[in-house]
Amino acid sequence: MSARLLVIEDGSEYAEFARVFLGEELVVEEAHSAAEAAARLAAGDVALLLIDLRFERAPAEALVGDLAATAARLFDGDEARALRYLQDQQGTLILEALRRAGHRQPALFVHDFPPRRLANLRALYGDVSAVPSFDAAAIRAALRAALARAAAQGAPPR
Repeated sequence: MSARLLVIEDGSEYAEFARVFLGEELVVEEAHSAAEAAARLAAGDVALLLIDLRFERAPAEALVGDLAATAARLFDGDEARALRYLQDQQGTLILEALRRAGHRQPALFVHDFPPRRLANLRALYGDVSAVPSFDAAAIRAALRAALARAAAQGAPPR
């Protein structure tokens, strides 16, 4: 493959996993926030995204999403519950922000999404896949399939 993979997470476990199990085929880069991911994508040449869903260790100010508005809309003003929601959904919120900015790279989550939720993510954000666990063979296969889909569509890595 030798394509560039941008790992978006609040720690380093995903990137370490990718380097150990996918490093022979992919160049692995890291981003720890939406802003950092957008900057790396703007630099070009990233073909794939591997995104952590939960960002429990990220500082609140680094999270995508309006805490007060989320609290008012979903949690009757409870900002603690809203913060937890933003942390739990941060990967999809980051993907949404990246898509709004025009970045269309295939995205992969390591999460066991219910089929309907995965279908909704695809309807909203295009090429989104998920594998239920850190299975190197399954992740490699999903990333290879994503690259093949992008090549078949003639999609440059933007």
